[in-house]
Amino acid sequence: MGENNKLKSVKNAVGTKDGRSIHGMFEFLTELGKALIAAGISVTAVQSILEDITEAYNVKAEIIVFPTLLIIKLGDEESAPITAANQLPGSLPLHQVSELYELIYKAEKAEISPVDGKKRVKEILSQKHRFGQAGVLIGYILFAIGLGMLLQPTPQQLIASGGAGAIVGLLLILGKNRPRLGLILPVVAALLVSIFIFWGIKQGLIVGSIAVLIPALAYFLPGATFTTGMFELASGNIISGSSRVIYGVAVLFLLLFGVLMGMQIIGLPQEEVIATIPFNICQGWISFFGVLIFAVGMYFFMSIRNRDLPWILLVLYIAFFGQQFGNYFIGGFSGAFLGSLLMTISGTLIGRSPIRTPSFVSILPAFWILVPGSIGFISIASLVGQNYFSAVNNLTAVVMTVVAISLGLLVGAAIVEPLKLGKIKPKSL
Repeated sequence: MGENNKLKSVKNAVGTKDGRSIHGMFEFLTELGKALIAAGISVTAVQSILEDITEAYNVKAEIIVFPTLLIIKLGDEESAPITAANQLPGSLPLHQVSELYELIYKAEKAEISPVDGKKRVKEILSQKHRFGQAGVLIGYILFAIGLGMLLQPTPQQLIASGGAGAIVGLLLILGKNRPRLGLILPVVAALLVSIFIFWGIKQGLIVGSIAVLIPALAYFLPGATFTTGMFELASGNIISGSSRVIYGVAVLFLLLFGVLMGMQIIGLPQEEVIATIPFNICQGWISFFGVLIFAVGMYFFMSIRNRDLPWILLVLYIAFFGQQFGNYFIGGFSGAFLGSLLMTISGTLIGRSPIRTPSFVSILPAFWILVPGSIGFISIASLVGQNYFSAVNNLTAVVMTVVAISLGLLVGAAIVEPLKLGKIKPKSL
């Protein structure tokens, strides 16, 4: 009884026109919205979360969210205050994202005051990476090796992936909290990795093509950006969706510029390394082990909570087997669609259950398994290498793959939405 009265008092205090209460809600929503944008969550989900919170506190609000901008108006009067906050999207450690969602669950039921909510957001964002710099480095090496086991699981590929992954991991550590360096980090990473790989190819130590670079550069490949952009376009957020797609294309060209510079430094002709590569996820026992290595790498690299790891691994295998099943029995782009559909359903059900591993956290790693960014990188590389026919085919493949994954997200969300499991309503990607 006392707890119910406390919740009512929190709602009533915020719902009044008291300036301090409105200001507290402003600050809470602004800080929370900026944190969610920084995590890379779609504007559709961010807007829905903030609107659900204002509804829980009986506050009328108008909220507009863009990938780098948040606009909030509280109250229904003409003189109602408006706040705008700039925020660059980035990548928060996933344990911070999980704790942000724990806060969201409370706020959606008005179980915490806006002032305390704002303090909690700042506390969460001030937390350090769970495994420190060593965890980032070791995690990214395992991340690259795991992807190498999925793409081209030869001993040379795995050694090259691990070595190049160590280079990128060190760069990520050096670039942390250095915004200016972060702007050129994809180019620098692509340059150093390409020098390392192409030197090995020139010396005969590595047999392969530009595809050998993909596991080490996978973190920068904008597969999730493309898919989120298509998801936002399908949801009616035209500006946000199109800007993400354009940004993703720009990142691909930046990466390719670094690769071409490395190629010129080593002195390899383009036709030796830019070739058409059949891009298939490998099959057999080694691929199952590769998913496990990839998940362990993500655990250290992205700072995942212990209790979230088993469910992330489950969603990874569901997406992987869904993709394999669709490719084998149906063919075409059905594998990407089925993998995306199943990962969305499973991730959302896990997020809505008492387990409370947010769907964003459990689904995000699976985007690297579905590889749309990697196909896009190869298609642009083929175009530069004057393999125009192959480039067009690969570009069509990446577009259709992104569409298939986005459609799987939309259909999965539509299937799970009516189930209403309990009062927990975490938002999907």
